[in-house]
Order: sequence, then C-alpha cells, then structure tokens
Amino acid sequence: MPEARFWFSSPFREWLGQRSATVHWTEPITLRDILERLGAEQAAFRRNVIDGGLTQESFNHLAAVIVEGNFLALDSPIPDGAEVHVFTPLAGGTAAGSFASACRLLEIVVQGFVGGRQSNRRPQRTNVPPL
Repeated sequence: MPEARFWFSSPFREWLGQRSATVHWTEPITLRDILERLGAEQAAFRRNVIDGGLTQESFNHLAAVIVEGNFLALDSPIPDGAEVHVFTPLAGGTAAGSFASACRLLEIVVQGFVGGRQSNRRPQRTNVPPL
C-alpha cells in the first residue's frame, strides 16, 4: 500500500496535534485529497486550512509544501514513499521576494537532511543572489 510521511511546521502541527503523519492510500492521491482527509480528522486543521474554500491562491499564502526539492500545488500527485514538508511561507511582498525566500528555505531543508535522516547540525548560511 503506498504511503508518504508528512512533516509539519508550526502552526500546522498545533492544528493537527502532531509534528508528523504517515498517510496511506490505495488510489492515486493529490495534496488536496490529503489536506481534506486531515481536515476531516482534525477540527482545528479544518477551520484554518479547509473552511472558506481551498483554492491554490489562498493556499499559497498559507503554506509552502515541498517534496524532493519541488514545490507542490494542491492538485499535484503525492508519490509513494515521499517525505512531504509543510511550512508556512516566509516572505510577503513581491512574488520575486517570496520565491527568493522559498529558495532559501529549501536550501536550509536540504542542508538539514543528510542521507535521508534529519541532521542535528545547524545549517550553514549561504548567500543567495537577489532576483
């Protein structure tokens, strides 16, 4: 049975009551499907993520979801065995600024994981050129 491990940053972990969750499925599944399933199980998550409509635009302001170094859209399929990281966006302002901040976040995530296991070492800061 296919599965994926989801890791949640704050405030998602508080809304779910857990830092991570393993999700199983039998048919192909999308990020939207998983979010709706989590919302059905946890009222705080549903109120903050699902209620009011789950559109790509509203979700982009709420979360950045990364799998294997790629950002996921709501209708992106979840691959079997994936490690899915759900973060709050780090930037506001222009789209270019948001993209640059997301790239810095992705770099930190990649540096923080070594050989598929989370490292305890502090990520090294590198210079990312402005867009």
